[in-house]
Amino acid sequence: MGFLNPLFLLAGAVVLVPVILHLFYRQESKTFTFPAIRYLLRTEREHARQIRTQQLLLLLLRAALVVLLVLLGARIHFPGSGGSHDPTALALVIDNSLSTTIIQDGRRLLDTLKAVARQSVANASHDDVIWVVRAGTPWEPAVPGGVMQARAAIDATGPAHTFGDLRQAIERARALVGQSGLPQREVHVFTDLQATAMPEPPLPREDIPIVVFGFPATGADNRGIEGVSFGGGLPPLAGRRTEAAVSITGAPTGDTVGVRLYIGGQVRAAARASAGTTVRLPAGPFPAGRVEGHVEIDADPLTADDRRYFSFPVRNPTDVAVLGPASIFLTEALAVLAESERIALGAAARAATLVSVGGEGLERRGITQSAIVVPHPDPARLPALNRRLAEAGIPFRYGPAAAGGASVAASDIAVDLADIEIRRYFRMSPAGDGAPPTTGSRASLSNGDPWLVAGSGPAGPYVLLASPLDEVATSLPVSAAMIPLLEWAIERWTEGGGGIGSVTSGVNFRPPPAATLVRDPEGTEHVVDGDQPFLATRTAGLYRALAGDNLLDAVPVNPPARESDLTPASVREVRRALPGTRDIVGDASSWSRHIFRSGRGPEPWRPIGLLVLGLLIAETVVAASRALRSRPGGGEADRGKDVPGRREGHRPRGTAPGPREGPRPGSHAPNPAAGG
Repeated sequence: MGFLNPLFLLAGAVVLVPVILHLFYRQESKTFTFPAIRYLLRTEREHARQIRTQQLLLLLLRAALVVLLVLLGARIHFPGSGGSHDPTALALVIDNSLSTTIIQDGRRLLDTLKAVARQSVANASHDDVIWVVRAGTPWEPAVPGGVMQARAAIDATGPAHTFGDLRQAIERARALVGQSGLPQREVHVFTDLQATAMPEPPLPREDIPIVVFGFPATGADNRGIEGVSFGGGLPPLAGRRTEAAVSITGAPTGDTVGVRLYIGGQVRAAARASAGTTVRLPAGPFPAGRVEGHVEIDADPLTADDRRYFSFPVRNPTDVAVLGPASIFLTEALAVLAESERIALGAAARAATLVSVGGEGLERRGITQSAIVVPHPDPARLPALNRRLAEAGIPFRYGPAAAGGASVAASDIAVDLADIEIRRYFRMSPAGDGAPPTTGSRASLSNGDPWLVAGSGPAGPYVLLASPLDEVATSLPVSAAMIPLLEWAIERWTEGGGGIGSVTSGVNFRPPPAATLVRDPEGTEHVVDGDQPFLATRTAGLYRALAGDNLLDAVPVNPPARESDLTPASVREVRRALPGTRDIVGDASSWSRHIFRSGRGPEPWRPIGLLVLGLLIAETVVAASRALRSRPGGGEADRGKDVPGRREGHRPRGTAPGPREGPRPGSHAPNPAAGG
């Protein structure tokens, strides 16, 4: 509770006036009881209590009137929303991820979250600073603004087929309001409470309060496509049949859905499959070139995960030549690819890709040939390798060997290298004193050193490895990633390319180095630099990398599989994941009562004014009733008060008491000795 005009409370001292009048302003008089008015005493005693009650009631009514008028003048208010508050730094975190695109009761869940976010803005004042942070599109800027700017940002928040990273969004919101310098700070979160979106481990506790509006989706049995692959993950060859493996997730056990394969806009295969299984659909044969399409299942309320896109090259076997003393593991891996007719081993003169061990044969590389360089295990051969790299125009050099159980910590290539152990490697660094050359792909170790570098220079494209391909230097030769990595390196620069592979919505990818434009699924063209990652992947679909009018690659972008799981988190799980959460609200109509709690609520002047009016009417009625009783002839007891001789001084002077009006024992009579 507080007051806008606290000095006006000093006027409350006026309440003492009726109390003083009641206690001290009394007429005391000596009374005589005459025989003629004895019959009135009984009536007077009966009405004495009623008179005292009326006097006390008038006192209370008048004191209450004074108190209420003072409160009105001081402008009393209570804590809560609905009124003004101190200037507040407010961050609105809106979950616009894929799961909020579900349709519930004919309305998109995201629209419900945005409607409640507008309530926060409606309760804000023009002294507040507001940021709108979108959890599904974290690359979009959060610009500080006022009420109008915040409302426009909420209206502009659209759905994204991405993962709602609440950890990153709330940490960002806390940082924004924390640096504002305003006395009050709050973070309002609007989410569907999806359990997979709760931060793990929990967020660190801070003194910035979080208020969560959670409106869970009602589609816990949602179905979706978890993944699709062709030919076991390797691009099919021209003229050969292959099959598409489609993994379906969600829904109750035994529930079946229709599955359809679209290529070139036409249905090429269809089947029915149970949720939680993988169905295989026949595809092909295809001519050499690029194949694009999608797989879909029967639609449900969350439609964004019912379709998955793909794009892959169909090629003839690539001619490959091996130069230098290759290890047994490298030789066997290339032989497996050759036996499956995915490559054709031959002479260097007609090869599209040269696999060079220790830099052998790089001086004979043609400008259209790509090179895969593997260092020799002997460190004494590094000077010769660096000389050959310089002669071939590859702007890197190898340094002294480094040892110690490292692993691949970061990679943007389409092969999983997370479990590969690196026991020995040579340090790679840019050649010369200039700036490091930009690369098309890169895999780095946990200490930051590069382990794989791919790029393209004036003399042609190249892929460099930091470790020899033997069991002493790395676990790669004895892992399942050996053959896919070799095929990726071989196909990357061949005609049609190996492609970038499927990208998760919200994750960036690097277009081919020659790309100048990327056209998104909605037809919008984005100018790009082929050496820089492309960020705007909010919508699932095919993103086409173009060089002018020439199509270089079609990158399929698909929603994250975990967004298909709509299981909501419990209140306990939310409070554990988001320490500092003050309230978790599920009813939009009560949202305004839980925000801006440090401010003041509306001033209750209307009910106080009505109460004052009621007290005035009651005081008037009681006072009028008392006046009527005090008027001559107004009542039996009051008439008794006007009988002459009842009170001292009312009997006319010079008259003596009648013969029957002698003083009674105990009554006060005049003393003759005192002169009358």
